[in-house]
Amino acid sequence: MDIIRSIDQLSASLGPSVVTLGNFDGVHLGHRALFRHLLKKSRQLHCRSIVYTFDPHPLKFLAPEKAPLLLNTPEEKQRLIAASHVDLLIEAPFTRQLAELSPEQFVDQVLIECLQVQALVIGYDYAFGRGRRGDAAFLQAYGAEKGFTVDVLQPVGADGIPYSSTRIRQLIAAGDVSGVIALLGRNYNLEGRVVPGEQRGRELGFPTANLVTDKEQLPAPGVYAVKVRYGQQEYAGVVNLGRRPTFGDGEPTIEVHLLDFTGRLYDEKLRIYFVKRLRAEQKFSSARQLAEAIAADVLRARQILHTAQIIQYREYLSP
Repeated sequence: MDIIRSIDQLSASLGPSVVTLGNFDGVHLGHRALFRHLLKKSRQLHCRSIVYTFDPHPLKFLAPEKAPLLLNTPEEKQRLIAASHVDLLIEAPFTRQLAELSPEQFVDQVLIECLQVQALVIGYDYAFGRGRRGDAAFLQAYGAEKGFTVDVLQPVGADGIPYSSTRIRQLIAAGDVSGVIALLGRNYNLEGRVVPGEQRGRELGFPTANLVTDKEQLPAPGVYAVKVRYGQQEYAGVVNLGRRPTFGDGEPTIEVHLLDFTGRLYDEKLRIYFVKRLRAEQKFSSARQLAEAIAADVLRARQILHTAQIIQYREYLSP
């Protein structure tokens, strides 16, 4: 998959295309269905398949106070979309100039003039342009006038509830990391770099790696059973997200204890796959009581993770 940041980088020989538009935060199973339809349509028409998205998220530009915490870092989003085998990803900068375009101007200047769109594939609730007038009804009518077709995919979901980034954020914010697997099609995860900590875990008998991450949407504070990818190896682990209230509320931290691991991890990158929440964060009356709780967490995590298999993007995104 090719990636460009501006339509100014497009090759003159791009040729006709089939395009889908959206933010695609989370790259969940609803997005996967959209990408599958995009590829099917592009093959039928012998056109290039294009995913057109925006950076930053439009709300971060237009109304920062209303902007959601993102489910993916930019690198994750690229990797997940690439796994769907589309030809080109356009990550257009969202600017004031773009925000002020009318839907007609966006279609004429971007989709028709630059991308030579032959067909457009959108979700049922997608809207764009000034005043969000560029909805499905507008696009179908304007497409008929301008000579391209518009396929509107109806809601895709489970148990009568459509897959949505908003719903996924709600579940993760509530700590339901096992529940989001059915919506994402994979385990929710984050990548972080190991930095020095206060060594409290080591003092309690459970040394931890302290992580810093660019991931915006973190699960609710608490203790989780996780799988940890370090290099080519996978380890069972327990991660604590929170402010360590037993020692006085401090800055939020991500502390992961790798089971059956010895060695130094400073400055190394780890990827954490969340499997199940074990308990909420709580304050203990003593370090000893906390150590006993951690020991119980580790035992329960071993039982859960013994048979747990993480689902990664390579295993679930295919044409």
